[in-house]
Amino acid sequence: MSSFSFPPRHAGRVGLRNWFRARMPAIIGDGASTLVSKIVSQVVQLLIFLVAARMLESAEFGLYAFSSAIVVMLVVIAEGGWGEFVMKAECTERELDQVGTISIIAGMMVTLLGSLCAMTAWVFFNRPHEALLLALFSSWFLPSSLYAVYDGLLVARGLLRKQAAIRIVSEIAGLCVTVLGLWLGWHVFSLVAGRLVSQLVSLGGSVVVLSWYPRLYLTWPFAREILEFSSHILSNRLILFLRSYSGTLAIGSFLGLAEAGYYRVAERIVAAFSELIGEPARMLAWTLFRRSAIVMGPDGRAARDAGPSATVFMMVLITVSTPIYLGLSLVSSNLVDIVLGDKWAPAAVLVVILSMKQVLLMPGYVTEALLSLSGNIKRMPPTLFLNAVVSVSLILLLAPFGVVAAAWGQCLAAMVSFATSMHLQQRYGALRWGRVLRKSGYVAIAVALMAAAVYGLGYFAGSLSMQRALTVMLQVVSGGAIYVCTLLALERMIGDAASVLSLRR
Repeated sequence: MSSFSFPPRHAGRVGLRNWFRARMPAIIGDGASTLVSKIVSQVVQLLIFLVAARMLESAEFGLYAFSSAIVVMLVVIAEGGWGEFVMKAECTERELDQVGTISIIAGMMVTLLGSLCAMTAWVFFNRPHEALLLALFSSWFLPSSLYAVYDGLLVARGLLRKQAAIRIVSEIAGLCVTVLGLWLGWHVFSLVAGRLVSQLVSLGGSVVVLSWYPRLYLTWPFAREILEFSSHILSNRLILFLRSYSGTLAIGSFLGLAEAGYYRVAERIVAAFSELIGEPARMLAWTLFRRSAIVMGPDGRAARDAGPSATVFMMVLITVSTPIYLGLSLVSSNLVDIVLGDKWAPAAVLVVILSMKQVLLMPGYVTEALLSLSGNIKRMPPTLFLNAVVSVSLILLLAPFGVVAAAWGQCLAAMVSFATSMHLQQRYGALRWGRVLRKSGYVAIAVALMAAAVYGLGYFAGSLSMQRALTVMLQVVSGGAIYVCTLLALERMIGDAASVLSLRR
């Protein structure tokens, strides 16, 4: 167990305050280590993506994207909610054995299902290449299911720094195996091998740190309790899975693996920017909204009045994220060519469309924090389900008409998500969307001038046969400078009306 320990259950307000002050360095250190592990994970995954996209053909990458989407769904089922149950409940050693036992059973059942799918592909469809890939993937399910318990136990015991260290080592090990496999000519199998090694290192490191091994033992009453809890976690995760991977699955099924590869590459490029914006936005939203004044809600319960701070935060978020996504769409052709090569050129137009989609999804980053602190989080799951149904329906409807049509369908689904986010935030979180939209007009002026400059520079650089990397760099720097200078000039001329930090007008 680490130096981080939980406060006494019956500690008073003064005792809790003293405990918090004493443990502040440990809390900050744990948070920093977790953040570093997430950054390392994102960088490693991006490196693997770039290397694989350059060395694999589009059909091979599409095969991996399509098969991994199916496998991720099975992993979600195998992991259930075992880790969350351990974090929620104060389990005894005997109860931990039962959680470990049920995770092993779930992992073995999903492994059997994956093996049957591999056998079916080999025997009945004569697809030995795909069958071997599924068989290799199937060896991932049991370690993943069991690691979910260990990961939850690391968090429950406050071993966040050791958890972060294990994740960093496992990600680096997976990267090394993947790159080595690609260099040796393992092709798409190297990606699966890398993920499997990463999972095994995570599990092995957790076993060493915790020095705990589950003993096979299970009672029906406790199993029923775990499964009841798991059903809620699993349903939420499956909804998010369908929203995230429905595009790849539908396009791969209707249009082929090459098109699935183009779509997945475009999604991954846009996701690299959305993760850069989204994760800090969620963290800052929770931090800032918690400082809001506490008021009594209509039901007599205390809640935080985060509406004013959420309004300013949303305006800042729009001001920061809109030019990034628009700039990405404007330089997508050159960017794809520089990063991935000419063979991925068809993905550039998809990057443009999916960047527009992400602009519409961006307000959803603050919904969870806003509704949680205002006491209305129960309003969120039905809306998430509605948005997922719309997204999946549109992808199934439009995928047969081409990958571009499918991408435009996701833009339409994002418009629905934008409308539902506005409704929830305004009605239940007191976010003043009228003021946000009025102030967005000044952002639109700056964005228009930035877009004109970026497009003009691209045309000018093309006529001079300038190198693509230099062109993109010039467009990014010049476009960003014009955007910022325009906003500053508008604020200087108009005053607080054009300021993104002012609530006036």
